[in-house]
Amino acid sequence: MDAGVAAILGAAVGACGTAIAAGVTGFFGRSHAKLQLAAQREQLERQIRADMATQLREPRRQAYASFDAELQSQLDQLAAASGTLDSDPLRLDVAAQQLGDHEPTVSESYRHVAMQGPEDIAYVAARAEAALHAAFASGYAIVADNGENLSGHRTEMDASIATARQALRDFRMLAMKVLRADGGEPELDQARARVASILNRPHRE
Repeated sequence: MDAGVAAILGAAVGACGTAIAAGVTGFFGRSHAKLQLAAQREQLERQIRADMATQLREPRRQAYASFDAELQSQLDQLAAASGTLDSDPLRLDVAAQQLGDHEPTVSESYRHVAMQGPEDIAYVAARAEAALHAAFASGYAIVADNGENLSGHRTEMDASIATARQALRDFRMLAMKVLRADGGEPELDQARARVASILNRPHRE
């Protein structure tokens, strides 16, 4: 091989090596840039979730506290009426007074909980409301029937009270977790985790 051909081949090999090195450098540079962008996006999303959790915490706390107080007050009413209906002689007039003049309607405090969310705690609140209404309905049925079919209505009433109490316990546990959330995970993922913790927990009497 003469010197001219060797020089041409050497230049070609050098150019290819430079091109390959530049390509490799560019590839890793682009990969690094993509990783940086992904990390920045994830950090921004975490910050947005944290800011949202902070902004929602106080209005949610107020809504949850108001609903909890109202629910507990109605459960106390029902417990007093249930005790009176178990007395001998039966005092329907006292039980009617303890139940109140009108069956509770969907309350403003429940509406606030439903609007503030998240969905899992709104669902538990709705379950508690439904159980309360069923318990009051059974109590009013006893009064309206003048004590007839007392045993059947009492069974329904006490079962509904137990369901409402369990729903209130679940509500309180979920409310605590919602208010402690720091936005580290998307709210939907957090809600699924809270639901799983409720479903996997043994039932409390």
